[in-house]
Amino acid sequence: MLRALRPSPLFAILVLIWLVGMSWRLYPRFADTVRVDGRLESSDTYIQDTCGERIGDAAATCLAETRANAKRMVRAERWRVALFILAPLLIYVVFYLPARSVVALAARARRA
Repeated sequence: MLRALRPSPLFAILVLIWLVGMSWRLYPRFADTVRVDGRLESSDTYIQDTCGERIGDAAATCLAETRANAKRMVRAERWRVALFILAPLLIYVVFYLPARSVVALAARARRA
């Protein structure tokens, strides 16, 4: 039974390469990047575009709200990237491992 649940060495190597490569390539870009209307831009640019023309109390309120919104958007973008990076591992755990378990159980039932 344990042998049936052993991960494929080739798949494990490919997942490791994917995790390292995508982490190296994608994650550093999202330290302060937000997605606005499908475009990626820095938080500072987003704040400047949103509150650039306001003055006085309206500017202070806008800056505070927009900074909070930008932080929320950065967190959401980081989660998206993390899910993209972890996708092969999640697919393996959700689909492949249960399928191998079913195959192992069927093989054991045939032997019994």
